[in-house]
Amino acid sequence: MLEFLVVVSLVGYIYYLRNYADLRTKSEKEAAGLQEGIKLYNESQIEKAFEYFDQKIKAKPKSSFAYLYRALCYKKLGNVAAAKNDLITGLSYDGTLSPLHLEKGKIEFEGQLLRDALESFDKAVLYDGDEHESTYHWRGLTYQALGRDIEAQKDFLKESDILKQKLTASPVATKPKEPFLDKRLAINSVLIIATSVLVIVIIKKSDGIHLPFLLAVFSAISIGIVEPVKGWILAIFQCILLVAGYFLFTDLPENAGRQEVESFSLYGSCVLTFAGSFIGAFLKRAVIAG
Repeated sequence: MLEFLVVVSLVGYIYYLRNYADLRTKSEKEAAGLQEGIKLYNESQIEKAFEYFDQKIKAKPKSSFAYLYRALCYKKLGNVAAAKNDLITGLSYDGTLSPLHLEKGKIEFEGQLLRDALESFDKAVLYDGDEHESTYHWRGLTYQALGRDIEAQKDFLKESDILKQKLTASPVATKPKEPFLDKRLAINSVLIIATSVLVIVIIKKSDGIHLPFLLAVFSAISIGIVEPVKGWILAIFQCILLVAGYFLFTDLPENAGRQEVESFSLYGSCVLTFAGSFIGAFLKRAVIAG
């Protein structure tokens, strides 16, 4: 029964880490995994960048961000039709990715498909969230080409406002400082409570130290992975919960030998919590740096 609980906990942790611990958007995750190719493109190594994104698409055919950059490579290489096809394919997998709409609109604008271009730029503005002035610039040009000068002027003014905000913002103010106690930390704290309860149950029920140590180590490594900077807070929280929960909500065994086993499991789990969280944070930073 205890082995079953540990296996369920480990599987649950893996599922949580895979699907919920990382709060980045789908496109942000994709972009993070394609930095090597993006760097090649930005350095104008177009053929190498094309090969990189072509291989990524073959390995992961539904990567909208890979389609975006392969389309940009196609366009640089003069194959506009293939570029547009890649943009349309990318949008079929993620219709909320603003750069896909923007680049598709540029191709349509250059091909004098002004109404199609306007529709694309409308969606680019919709999903961009006023982050980039280029979406308003291109829509303004399209309005202008269609003879809708009032709308064009509004978009050009909006473009100017965004540029002014970027120029006047201080380097610190360009990226708002995240609160120390954020949503992810709160969610992970709830998970730590559940894990601590399970560790205490296993300490009380297990005949040895192996199962409590196994669960404590795995949960601690997970702490470091999901919170490489703030993991120490969760580690302290888990240790407090383990000690407080054990002494306040469980009965101490009368047998001295059993008491020694449980104490060793309890305090050993606390030590492993700190060690594991450090290892997890180290692994996460190593992966990011790599």
